[in-house]
Amino acid sequence: LPLSCLKRNGFELTHIFLTHTHFDHIAGVPQLVKSHPHVPIVVHRDDLHRLDHFVMNSGKIKPVKDGEVVSVGQFQIQALHTPGHSEGECCYLLPTNPPYLFTGDTLFIRDCGRTDLPTGSNEKMFQSLQKLKKLDPNSVILPGHHYQDECTSTLAMELKVSPPLQCKSVEELASLP
Repeated sequence: LPLSCLKRNGFELTHIFLTHTHFDHIAGVPQLVKSHPHVPIVVHRDDLHRLDHFVMNSGKIKPVKDGEVVSVGQFQIQALHTPGHSEGECCYLLPTNPPYLFTGDTLFIRDCGRTDLPTGSNEKMFQSLQKLKKLDPNSVILPGHHYQDECTSTLAMELKVSPPLQCKSVEELASLP
């Protein structure tokens, strides 16, 4: 269905950006590799270990590091390494006006991703949230999951109301329900 929506609206799949490689975010990747073998898969190297052999051997893996820019048509998308939920978690910043920030499982609306899974870390999540707090407050947040009624927010709004973004220490973040 999402691919048919792209086609119906005149878009073409040219890149696959993975915020991390937990199963719920990569289940469709092998099929995409089969149907679109020319499309690169952008992912942080610290999360490659969860990709299956078929995907890894596709020759289309494009490992990114913090701050690296990936050109997609006229757009320059910046990878922001934001570990905490997963060691290789990344957010992707599209510097338009307003900027769009694809946050995966780092930042949700009024919440953040779990840190109790393998390679998760409260300390790294706290550091990643501090990093995101420095971005343009007009950034539109597009999280990997929608646990609230609204499916987007802005960084400015989240800075005011999000408990994880209001934490002043790792301990405070770890104590959130």
